[in-house]
Amino acid sequence: MPPRVSIIIPAYNAHAFIAATLDSALAQTVAPAEIIVINDGSTDATPELLKAYDDRIQISHQQNAGQAAARNHGARLARGDWLLFLNSDDLLDPDYLAQQGALLTRLDGAEAVYCDHRTIDETGQITATTGALGYPRPSGDILSALLHGPCIVTPGLVLLRRAAFEVTNGFNQTPTMRGYEDDALWLEMAARGNFIYNPHTLLSYRRHAAQATRQSAYQLKANLARLTALQAIEAAVRARAQPELLRFYQSRLCDGHLNAAWAHSQLGSHTAALHATRAMLGSHPASPRAWRGLGHVLFHALASVGRRR
Repeated sequence: MPPRVSIIIPAYNAHAFIAATLDSALAQTVAPAEIIVINDGSTDATPELLKAYDDRIQISHQQNAGQAAARNHGARLARGDWLLFLNSDDLLDPDYLAQQGALLTRLDGAEAVYCDHRTIDETGQITATTGALGYPRPSGDILSALLHGPCIVTPGLVLLRRAAFEVTNGFNQTPTMRGYEDDALWLEMAARGNFIYNPHTLLSYRRHAAQATRQSAYQLKANLARLTALQAIEAAVRARAQPELLRFYQSRLCDGHLNAAWAHSQLGSHTAALHATRAMLGSHPASPRAWRGLGHVLFHALASVGRRR
């Protein structure tokens, strides 16, 4: 029997787009074993809309706790061998499961497979396309590439083995990680196993004003989340006993502290900024960048005190 796929969709005030997302999941040429929607305390018409699909999907409700908690909730309910965490505003191409599943079946040593995407707007019009010719996509051991920066823009690009997910800590539900919890999971998984790149475009990634990535200070907060994600994989990186990888990881961790210090200072958390800078100096005491970072943080802290006076 082919592996069973569980599609898990977190939904918070998703009335505008979730019907199209569900229709794309139900239209797969290879049907999923189940589609699980976690209503994350929606206050709009989302619960009523979901009732129209009640005989074709599994619906579970929770108090609003964020996408990470909703995805983890869905994973606990899932019975499939493979998992797909689909956002409530993205769209699957009809042959998504067929193509991704065929590749993951053939490459049984891989933890997951991820594909390419196109970008669409609120109306569904294509605004951009991506591809390996646009910028390189890593395949196999992708940890170094992920340390450079996130290259999987939405979790729906990834079809992963349930067993690979279950040995992780799942999606990080802390407030610091909101909007970045999927990238942290890919780092954790890539530290343990391989991701295979599928060059086909099989998903439409919707960009619209209500997205978390469009909200004020998102990028600043992403710097804080990035540092947390990097710190979480330190033991796994050291366990690989690869000196070059460890050196690169340590340099990215230093950058993570520097970026977190800058983000804290921009957000007005000057004490936290000083702690981040001190941590960077503790691990890289001879780094000119670390000392420049300390000067930057102190300057902004003193300027803030002066403005308050």
